[in-house]
Amino acid sequence: MNKRILLDYIERNNINVDSSTNGIMISKNNSEVLIKGSKADLIELADYIIGVALSDNEKDHIHLDNLTLISNDSIVNELIIEKE
Repeated sequence: MNKRILLDYIERNNINVDSSTNGIMISKNNSEVLIKGSKADLIELADYIIGVALSDNEKDHIHLDNLTLISNDSIVNELIIEKE
């Protein structure tokens, strides 16, 4: 799975992106989910989502946690994105 579609596009087109990453912060309030992150964090998250969406494998998924992209301070510690 290619996880660098957007990052490669950004590099090819010399788009300036602050590379500081603090990890994604995910919180939940009743039925609302809030995902916050730096520009670089959100681009990386988008790359993961695009990679799953474009995969030829059914039920492909990505599991994100504190060891990958989610901040240690996030209320939600795991995020699973699965293709139907």
